Order: sequence, then C-alpha cells, then structure tokens
Amino acid sequence: MQESKKNLTTRILTWLTKQTVLWSGLIIGIPVLLVALWVGLLIWVWDTPEINGQFQDPANANLDRSEKGALLAEGITYQFRRRLNDQGRWVPNDLVIFFERNAACAAGIKGEPGGIWYVTTEIFEVFSDRTARIGGSSQDDPRLTNAAKKFNYDPRRWGISWLGGADSAHEYALGFKDFDDYVSDLRAGDAVSNVRPDDLAALLTELGGQNGAMDKIYSRLNDASKVPPEERRQRVYSAICASAVSADTLAVIRSAYGTDFEPDALVALDEAIQALYRVSQLYPPIVLNGADDSLWLVNHARNIAAMMSATFDPILDAARSLPGGEVAR
Repeated sequence: MQESKKNLTTRILTWLTKQTVLWSGLIIGIPVLLVALWVGLLIWVWDTPEINGQFQDPANANLDRSEKGALLAEGITYQFRRRLNDQGRWVPNDLVIFFERNAACAAGIKGEPGGIWYVTTEIFEVFSDRTARIGGSSQDDPRLTNAAKKFNYDPRRWGISWLGGADSAHEYALGFKDFDDYVSDLRAGDAVSNVRPDDLAALLTELGGQNGAMDKIYSRLNDASKVPPEERRQRVYSAICASAVSADTLAVIRSAYGTDFEPDALVALDEAIQALYRVSQLYPPIVLNGADDSLWLVNHARNIAAMMSATFDPILDAARSLPGGEVAR
C-alpha cells in the first residue's frame, strides 16, 4: 500500500515537474522566439546600403577606357539596382508604413525625395549627357538618354503594368534594359565611353556643388528641427542612403580615373569617400532608439548634415583641380 502511494506520489510529482518545465519553457521560449523573429525582421527591413569593394579597387586604374566607363556607370546605379532587386522590389513594399526607412531611401514619402532614387537620377543625368558620346560627335547614346528618362519616373506611382497601371518598377526595368545593353556593348567594344577630365569635374560638381544632388538632401537635414517628427526621421534615412550612392560614384572616379587628379586632390577624395561610406552605414535597427520628437533625432540630423557638408569642399577642390573644373562651385 505504501509502495503504491509512493508510486502515485512519484507520478504526480513527475507530471507536475514536466508541466512546470513545459509551461516555463513556453512562457519564456515563446517571447524569446518572437523577439528573435522581430529582430530578424528588423534587420531585413532596415536594410543598410551595401558597400561594394570593387569600386575602390586600385586595379581599376589599369582598366581600358571602355571598362572604366562601364564601371562608372555601374557605380552610379549600384544602390538603385540593388534596392530594386531586394526586398520584394520597389514601391509596393515601400508604401507599407512599416517599411518607412526603405521608402525614405528609395521612393520617398510625402514630398520627401528618396535618397537613393534622387541622387542616382541627378548624377545619371550628367553621366548620360556628358560621358557616353557616340564617336567624335556631340550626340548622346540614345540608350542612356532613354534610361535616364525611365529612371526619372515618379517612384511613388505603381500599379499592374500589363493592365495599364502606372508601375514605376516596370519603367525602371525598361531603363535598365537599355542601360545594360549599353554597358554590355561598351565592354564588347561596340559602344563609346568618352569620360574626359571636364566630364569628371561635372560629375563631382553635381555631387558636392551648390544646388547639386547632395546639397538638396543636406539642406533638408539642416531644416529637420522645423518639420514634424515623421518627416524628420524620413530626412535622416534619406541622407544615409543618399550618401551611399555618392560614395560609390566617388569611389569609382577615384580608383579608375585617379591619374587625372593631382595628389592633393586624391587625398581629399579619399577622405570624402570614407566619410560618406561611414554615413551610409549608420543606424540599422537600433535607429528606433529615442522618441521621434526628442533631441536625439534632431542631433543626429545635425551630425549627419555636418558629416555630409564636410565632404563638399574636398569634392569641389578635386573638381577644380581638373581641366574644365574651374566653374565648380
């Protein structure tokens, strides 16, 4: 009888122990699992612009003219293409409020220009207009002209293109088809890359000059304390991603066309490139720290603006060191 009671007691205690372990595991494990999934999702959603080491490779200086032109074209559009191909494509994903950072980086929100889209299209306009002429004439390559038009399509418009909807991703894909045809022909020797020092100066001026691509992003950061908190956050995100496009472009110019510059200008370009790459890697998921309307975000906007503006003079000094760069301002 006593043995039976002991067995019953043992079974009850064993069952209670198992239940305790099970429910403790569920109570602790489920929240931990949810947190892990949430952090993983944040890392996926709050995508940090990727640095492509190929653009900084010193061996780029040994490429022939066509290869240099192709690399420059790819450097200008690298972040743009990557944003299109990652995370469920372009605008439909970015319109979801949870994807706020990606929208600010790519398409833009509520009148704020998307950092990647805006800087890419501004630089690409200069590239397509000046650096890819057909033969010795002043005629632009029509494929780049068309690509520039397609890339300028309003990034916040989307739909089902085969039903006649306004689909920005579809327009960009058409632009990249012409772009890729040009780059492919360039590498095969069937297209022309005519990047002269004055063309490089024009690209640098677009990056670091007054009313240039980065200047518009920078000026919006300077006014961040005067706008509603939501816009303030979008401007910070936009500047982070705009810096990545600028750094990629500068990196190719520095590595592939370095022989066109004076030694002092190369040092200045190196400093500007590293500063912009540092900005581009700021604030992954941890950016959620602090309230939107706190001094935290205002101070970060000012700090990023200061880091960006510190690159303007070195970029312009490099432009002025080139033949035809005296107009850089």
